[in-house]
Amino acid sequence: MDSIFTKLIGTLAVILLVSAFLGGSDILSRFIKTEKKWKYSVIFGILGGLFGIYGNISGFQLNGAVISVRDIGPMLSGFVGGPLGGVIAGLIAGVHRLTMGGVTANACVVATCCIGFISGFVSLKFHKFVKKPYYALLLGALSEVFHLGVVLIMVKPFETALGIVRQIAIPFILINAVGFALMVTIITYTEKQKNLVIEKSRMQSELEVATVIQHSLLPTVNESYPGRKELDVSAFMETAKEVGGDFYDVFQIDNNRIAFAVGDVSGKGVPAALFMATAKMTLQNCIRDIPSLAEAMMTANRSLCARNEADMFVTLWVGVLDLVGGEMTYVSAGHNPPVVVSGHEPKYLKTKSGFVLAGMEDVQYRENTLKLNNGDVVCLYTDGVTEANNSEKELFGEERLLKCFDGIQSLSAEQLINKVKGAVGEFVGDAPQFDDLTMLCFRFKGGAKENKLTVDAEKENLDEVIGFVDSCLEKIDCPPKAQMQIDLAVEEIFVNIASYAYGDETGKAEISVQVSGNEITIVFADSGILYNPLEKEDPDTTLSADEREIGGLGVFLVKKNMDDVSYDWVDGKNILTVKKIIR
Repeated sequence: MDSIFTKLIGTLAVILLVSAFLGGSDILSRFIKTEKKWKYSVIFGILGGLFGIYGNISGFQLNGAVISVRDIGPMLSGFVGGPLGGVIAGLIAGVHRLTMGGVTANACVVATCCIGFISGFVSLKFHKFVKKPYYALLLGALSEVFHLGVVLIMVKPFETALGIVRQIAIPFILINAVGFALMVTIITYTEKQKNLVIEKSRMQSELEVATVIQHSLLPTVNESYPGRKELDVSAFMETAKEVGGDFYDVFQIDNNRIAFAVGDVSGKGVPAALFMATAKMTLQNCIRDIPSLAEAMMTANRSLCARNEADMFVTLWVGVLDLVGGEMTYVSAGHNPPVVVSGHEPKYLKTKSGFVLAGMEDVQYRENTLKLNNGDVVCLYTDGVTEANNSEKELFGEERLLKCFDGIQSLSAEQLINKVKGAVGEFVGDAPQFDDLTMLCFRFKGGAKENKLTVDAEKENLDEVIGFVDSCLEKIDCPPKAQMQIDLAVEEIFVNIASYAYGDETGKAEISVQVSGNEITIVFADSGILYNPLEKEDPDTTLSADEREIGGLGVFLVKKNMDDVSYDWVDGKNILTVKKIIR
């Protein structure tokens, strides 16, 4: 019996090896490109028949019988190709067995064909059960018991058949049953692995698309966007996974206000990315629709809480910058304080922060203000920067980040971000990225600027003076009505200077225009005779033109059209200042 086990196991090992190789490679899939099931049945029937033939050839003679693992081929074909595949394999292996002769030849042909059909029929009806190893083992054992039963019935004399069955029953049933179970296990495992590879490839493709979509939701910050000469802006985001929960945003609210935001959603991957998209769009809509930034944040928080079945939240820092005056209103919702560089000193803008967005309803947020001057830098970031780990589990930290902003007066916003990225990368080294890295940096290049014109105090220069003032107003999109009122005031004041300041002599008039926020200040200076036009009483406009005293009406109209008019005598000069709030 030991020799029977040894011979059968040797043959079985070769069949299993070949099956594992075919199943693990894509050889069959290259040649089997059809959706017609009967073609699969035929192809796998032929393959199972070849296994059966090999089983016949590698078997051994015992009292006129050929003992082999031939039945595994038809059983395998039945499992894969159904009854048709099992019958084809059984016929091929059976016919080959018939050519070998012996007392059991006819019985083996009948048994092998029937086993192929039975295996195919059972697998077709109960495939999910046969895929389980113990059910496959049971089906294989019952098939071989059936095979031996056919031998006992068909082989004559009965004593010869019984003698053969007694000698081979245990190893024959066991080896063929175990072999079939192993074959089913190999096929099932291979099929599962291939499906996993396909599913992984599909998921990878979807993640790549999700990455593209996520980045498309972020503004492409460059010279064309936001396209304001008052700003030098750059942004960067690198996710720890294919998609992440960090985001940044830059968008205009109106002609002179622009919003900056950086946020970090709890968690990572696709759920965080989906919540990020919702939070970003909700926040942008609220800021554009609601004048108060604090109110906009409260509205956005209520909206996100109402649709937050996943119990996610987002930390956020958002600021609204007035590009004309440089005043920035900002709100922090549990986010890292930005780095602000004013002059040569970098520091963190640490103020009391509000609660995270989507964490709790009816949260109150408080606005803060920051005055930016020309050349000041603001850098927003997520905790993936300060909490970046190196191989020794050390954090990059706030101190290292702050040092990145030493001596950066000549650097652009993009160069600043690259400097921080380089410092973080050098610190982290080969350690895996722990969290999303996001930065948004801008340098303010606007602010209150004074434009000055000096001309001879002659009426002929009025057009030049008006043109100079109008050019300053056009830069800030001054409304036409306000521009007309300002032009009338400029004309009245300059003509007065040209007419009376220097008498018959020629002198200079200095006109300077300064814009701060929504306020325009125009200063007229001359070195003529001391004269305060505001000392004269306003004319009584209720009287008729004949009844009113001559003069004074022009200055009166200036005071009516301007929001503030003041006079001073400084260093031997008449200084007349008019102010107009345009919005």
